[in-house]
Amino acid sequence: MKRLDPEIEKKVTSVLTAILLAGVLCSCEGLQIDRQIKSSPADWGTFGGSPTRTNQCASSMMPPLRQVWQYDAGSGITATPLVRDNVVIICTLKGELHAVDLQSGKRIGYLTLDGAATGTPVWSGTAVCIPISTEDETIESINVHDGTRNWRVKLGQSESSPLLYDRRLYVTSLNGVLYCLNVTNGDEIWKFQTATDDERKPIRSSPASDSSVVVFGCDDGILYAIERATGIQMWKFKTGESIFATPVIARGRVVFGSLDGKVYCLELRTGRLYWSFDTKSRVFGAASSNDTLAFVGTTDGHCYALDLENGSVVWKFNAKSVINSAPLVTKNLLYVGSLDKNLYVIDIWTGKEIWRYEAEGRIKVSPVIWNGTLLVTSEDNYVTAFR
Repeated sequence: MKRLDPEIEKKVTSVLTAILLAGVLCSCEGLQIDRQIKSSPADWGTFGGSPTRTNQCASSMMPPLRQVWQYDAGSGITATPLVRDNVVIICTLKGELHAVDLQSGKRIGYLTLDGAATGTPVWSGTAVCIPISTEDETIESINVHDGTRNWRVKLGQSESSPLLYDRRLYVTSLNGVLYCLNVTNGDEIWKFQTATDDERKPIRSSPASDSSVVVFGCDDGILYAIERATGIQMWKFKTGESIFATPVIARGRVVFGSLDGKVYCLELRTGRLYWSFDTKSRVFGAASSNDTLAFVGTTDGHCYALDLENGSVVWKFNAKSVINSAPLVTKNLLYVGSLDKNLYVIDIWTGKEIWRYEAEGRIKVSPVIWNGTLLVTSEDNYVTAFR
């Protein structure tokens, strides 16, 4: 066989080596965090920031803000980023977990999951419990230090975000069942079925809890209240259409929207109706709240601030498209994302626009603030950090 010219052979070898190395690098995955990850009250370790799902942050950031980095996760993101001790956890629809350094935006590591992560994980100690949207897997627990799997369970498909309270994990599923699991090993403690097997409707709403009661909405149009310790139904409340939105608990009340266009406020212990407000548009996304006001977005692009006491409209803000993620509440500002690709920063008491940022894709995920950094997730695969 005739040999190639030495110079050409050298170039071919160099190209082949580069291709091989690129393939190896692309296929490599791993997660190794050697230092201890410390917890703090500012941590964003679950959907809505806390078991009550109020989407409230103690710190605030006054615009104008400057972009400091942008991370490309390589796939769509519908789960809220989690943040603890400068480590950001991002899960994607491609079925990957990315760990990113909050200060630099550089990737620490990544893992391939058992399926797409449509719901927001929950961070429990050294483990992240991730909901998986496949028929084979429902949720898996991963050690964030070394990437090992602690456990995984098959309960049916889930598109919601699990709730962690007192070492118990509460998971809603599309088969119409609320499961209570031991967060250490995934063992089932109890389960609540909304109806018989042939009558159950999917549950797309994530559960919320104050300590003694777990509440969630269902496609059957009912908000269910379950005793957290036992799994026994305490009460239920019927609305006009399906409830996709995650309920919010504030001041002993539960606030949620329905596809019938109404926002409801009920007494948490009894299910008694305090008030309802008709937005005249569908409500898909979760509300948010402080101790005075409830905030909710609608499909017609309006964000309402409602008096928590009586449901009266304090102000109304109009975006250019659908709002289907919960606004982020701070002391004086509200951060609202819309499918018009804009993040709006609004005065929390007047509804006046203070600042806006236009992303490259639609904003379907609630923003997060941790230690002076704002994280904005957009549908074009990016998480963008501002300070």
